Amino acid sequence: MTRPVSRGFHHLRRPPADEADRVPPGQYVTQDFPVLSAGPTPHTPLPEWTFSIRQGRDILKSWTWAEFQALPAETVTVDIHCVTRWSKLGTVWRGVPVRTLLDQVERDAPYVLAFSDGGYTTNLP
Repeated sequence: MTRPVSRGFHHLRRPPADEADRVPPGQYVTQDFPVLSAGPTPHTPLPEWTFSIRQGRDILKSWTWAEFQALPAETVTVDIHCVTRWSKLGTVWRGVPVRTLLDQVERDAPYVLAFSDGGYTTNLP
């Protein structure tokens, strides 16, 4: 069986001894970002981009790209472990924390359903 992998996936390596406790059994460490994709990457023009929080059909709050970029952001460093057996350690991300967004709306739901381009969804507490 072959797996579809991106051009960024060049080699597999076992973690060095000082990183071994950060990598689950059977995982390999990669320095690049071997993202697998189920389809084409959406390219929404920034003037059309929005991020919205809805409850049912009602929009509770919506941000344009410029408004979203003006929100306070944080930088976090995390290890990523993919189900396709690769791990990328010490990955740096910068973005707006979910709590910053949720603090701007009244809400009482115990879970949210997040929707994204490409039809992907996920449930979050």
